This record gives sequence, C-alpha cells and structure tokens, in this order.
Amino acid sequence: MAALRWLLAAALCVAVAAKSKQWTKDNRVPPPGSLTDYKYISICVNGTAANGLIPKEGKKACDDYHDQVAVGRYANKVNTTGWGILEVETFPGFPNDVQAFAAGMAEGELTRLQIYYHYRNTIEDLCKGYKKYCKDLYSYLTVHLDWLRTTVEQKADTDPYWMHVRRLTFVKLVFSQMTGMYESYRRKEGDDQVKPAIGFDLHPIYMIQLSGELFDINKWLNKTLDPQEYPEAGKCSALLKVAPGNKDMLFSHVAMSGLNTMNRVLKLYKFAYDKKQVPGRIVSFSGYAGALSSADDYTLTSGGLASIETTNAVFNETLYQLYVKPTDQVHCWVRSFISNALAHTAKEWVDIFAKYNSGTYNNQWMVVDYKKFKPGMEKLPEEDLVWILEQIPGYTETRDMTWFINAYSYFPSYNVPYIASISRMSGFSEKAKKFDWYKWGHSPRAKIFDRDHVKVTDIDSLTKLMRYNDYTHDEFAKCKCNPPYTAEAGISARGDLNPSNGTWEVESMGFRNHAGLDYKVRRAVKRHRLQHVLEAAVPRLGRTSIRSSATLRVDGITQLTDSVAKADDWSDSVEEDY
Repeated sequence: MAALRWLLAAALCVAVAAKSKQWTKDNRVPPPGSLTDYKYISICVNGTAANGLIPKEGKKACDDYHDQVAVGRYANKVNTTGWGILEVETFPGFPNDVQAFAAGMAEGELTRLQIYYHYRNTIEDLCKGYKKYCKDLYSYLTVHLDWLRTTVEQKADTDPYWMHVRRLTFVKLVFSQMTGMYESYRRKEGDDQVKPAIGFDLHPIYMIQLSGELFDINKWLNKTLDPQEYPEAGKCSALLKVAPGNKDMLFSHVAMSGLNTMNRVLKLYKFAYDKKQVPGRIVSFSGYAGALSSADDYTLTSGGLASIETTNAVFNETLYQLYVKPTDQVHCWVRSFISNALAHTAKEWVDIFAKYNSGTYNNQWMVVDYKKFKPGMEKLPEEDLVWILEQIPGYTETRDMTWFINAYSYFPSYNVPYIASISRMSGFSEKAKKFDWYKWGHSPRAKIFDRDHVKVTDIDSLTKLMRYNDYTHDEFAKCKCNPPYTAEAGISARGDLNPSNGTWEVESMGFRNHAGLDYKVRRAVKRHRLQHVLEAAVPRLGRTSIRSSATLRVDGITQLTDSVAKADDWSDSVEEDY
C-alpha cells in the first residue's frame, strides 16, 4: 500500500501537466493578456444540486429553467496593476455546501490559466530529486486527509468547531469549495454538468493550499533545504499604526517571498451564509491563484476584523518530532479560513485559531477589531482592540496588545517572536545571544520601525515606510559582512540584490530568491467597507526608484511585471455587516 501511494504521488505532477496540455488543445485556456477586462461566470442549477451545476459565461446567464447559485468575475490586470482581481458571490436558497462548491467552480473556471501558472511556478518541482521526502510527504498527507474525512463525519453533531449551520461543518465547507475549484479546473470542454461533492484527496489544488505549511513540513521530514528558500531571514513585514490624534488606524503588510510567487490575485468571497452564524461571510484578501486563504496572510472580514501574520522560524527541531502528527491537527490554512469566517472579535479569532494546532506555518498573528475604533476618538479602548497569537509545534500563546498601542501608537511584526516563552522554546533566545538579528526590538527591521513609525501620518507616509529599503546607506542595514550591509534588512527585502559571492554574519542575510512582493494597507476612515490600497512590485531602493525586473538576478525567473500601479479601493461597493 505504501508503494502504491508513492507511485500515485509521483504520478501527480505528470497528470497535471497532461491536463494542462489538454486545456490548451481544447482552446479552453485563453491567450495571456486576453482577460484584462472582467469576465463573468454564472453557476446555474436545474432543480436540485443532484442534477448538477452548470457554468455559463455571463453575469446573469442562467435561463428560465435554471436558478443561479453563484456568480464570479475576474480580470487579469497583472500587467497594469500587478494583480488579478477576483470576486465571487453566492446566493441564498441553497445549502451552504452547495454554495461553497459553486463558489469554487466559479473561481476554477475564471482563473484556470493563473492556477496553471502558479502550479508551474511553485509546486511542479516539489518532488524533483527528493523521492524519499515525497514518499514520506504523501504518506503523511494521505493519513491526514483520511482523518479529516472521518472527523467531519463523526463530529458534525457534537463539536462546534466542526459543526455549522444546518449541521454542516465549516471544515466541510472549506473542502467543498476546494473540490468545486478542482472539478472546474479539470473540467473538459463539453462536460456541462458537475455534481457537487466533497473530496479529501491529494491533487494539485490541494497542494497549492500547503505553501506555508511546507516551510515546516520540509524541516520535519528532513528535506534538504535550499538556503534561498528557507524563511529564517523573514517572510513578511507588518505594522499597525494609529495616526496622530487617532484620526486613522492603518493596518499594513508586505509579503516577502520568492520572485516566482509574484503571480498575485486579489480576492473577495461573498457567501450568502447566515451572518449571525458566520460574521465573516464576506472576506477580502491578498492571495494566489488556486489558494482559498491568503497565505501572506492579509485578510479583512465583514465582521469588522483584519488579520495579518509574519512567519517565525523554528530552530528547536525536536518540537517537530514531538508534536507534528497527521491526526488530531488541522493545518494553518484551514484554521485561518475558519477563524476569519466565525470570529466576532479579535479575542475570539485567536481562540478559534489556537484549536487543533498543526505546528506547521508557525506565525505571529495580529488581529485588529475595527469595530472598536472610530477615527478621531478621544481615547483608544483599553482592551480587545488588537490581539496577537504566536504558534510553535505543540504550543500557542495569545496576548491582548491594546496596552502597547496605547503606550506607543504602533505595533510592528518582523519575523521575530514577541512572547518570551515562544522565543525560548523555538530557539530564538539562544540565537539572540549571538546575533541581534533574532532579538525582538533589536533586529534591523525592529530598529527601522522604531525610528520611522513617528513619520507615519497617512497612507502616503506609511507607503514610504513599508516599501523602504536603503540598505547601502541605512545604519541598521550594516553588518559584519562583505559587502558591509545586507538588502535583507529593509522593511521590504531585496535578497536578490545581495552578491552571490558575499560573506555574511548570518546565512539568511545573503543572496537568495527573496524580495518584498507587494504592499497592502487597510484604513479606518471608511471602516464599514472592505477597502484596500495595494501595490505590487519589488520595492523602491533607497533614494532611487529602481522598480524594473531588469534588476532581478535570480536564476529561473523568466517573466515579471514592472507594474507598480495601485489597485485602490477596488471593493468599495462591498459593505461590512457591523
């Protein structure tokens, strides 16, 4: 049986490549650049869902004999704004799992080409040269998915985490949506009807969900890591800043990752679920083709919450062996999806997320409750405005950081644990004895945030800070290195600009496929709307405006956008429910 699973796993990549060729042959994949205007897809049903769902092109394309379950629209604006823009809405009158499946179908139909590109850029070579690792990986994932399937069946009536409206589980809704996307993604021309179902199966769409989990799974399974891929240097930067006079509360995030992940999609899901049961029935987030959760992470919800994270390394690898298991745990991407949907408050968000800790994608989460902030308010709340959660294998800890915002007007996040117990157990404290790089409040980005947050008064000044990287001049980017500075020390990193033959105090200060990919910010002045200001491009460098892909020096990166246009308030018409 183990050998069979390995053979199935090895065949997975080949099968997806074959399907992709079939799409091209059938002319189902449009030529690049042809979808710069919005394309609409309606998901229709004749009678009950048992008769199958039918995708039809158009905003209101269902005829008199069919009811509309969902509608989606997508525009591939990567070459003008740096983002694809996807919006999916479902309609009442249908079971929640049918709505979820239909939403997935709409996304799969609309973003098929981008899913294919993202798979090729990030997943296709996962197993190349790593046979034992992939055998272990797929054995672990198979057992995990079997446990999820069984638990959904057994706990739907007893456990609120697994139970949802009409005795459906929210875990089930997540996987129903993913199954709908996969079935639509692989649908052949002429296959008009797709029957809603739920699958807990290994396939390329599922593997896309695991992008963050693999940081830790790869270490747990002893995969030989490429130094350019290891997230020790930091995966993201984030900042919560209250403007002078409490006139605004700015919540911002920069995703830092490999340049092969720049194929970005800005998403909005609007489900017709009961808003009392699901306060976050509408979510808007920066994401990736085929991914149901942000993975940056940066998400706004109709419940008035905003959540972001930055990733922390785990140096104490015995934690993996002790606590990472295929059963009784739920991966981070599912837990964040559920927390965004079900939480009414920031405290409730971190409490929900802490359940079923998988010890994978170990992050510091920051969750802000915008319902508690009013622009120009005389005094900030004393509690429950902002909570953080930090996770390591086997343990999570939460803190109400509202006191910190009241004391200092900002809270930064830069891939170093704030909570002392997390720092100690994960191995950061031991590393910090030798290098400030690993010490909260003393790393380069910590010092830059502390120095420059006082300059932030509005979105323009915040943008300058979050896109900042003046590594050849900034005193905090200096190191005992050759050359004597590192481009990994900016708020938006540019590891690709470090010389490949340099010498470094810390390995992750050096050259690698790693850069700030974007910038997102949420304001409070229009707090009842899910609005963003976004920018997608590698960061400005110091006193110059170098933003061209010509400066990128990472092998294997063949096509990047030079765009730095903003997608400003793109979802202005979508109001929050609070």
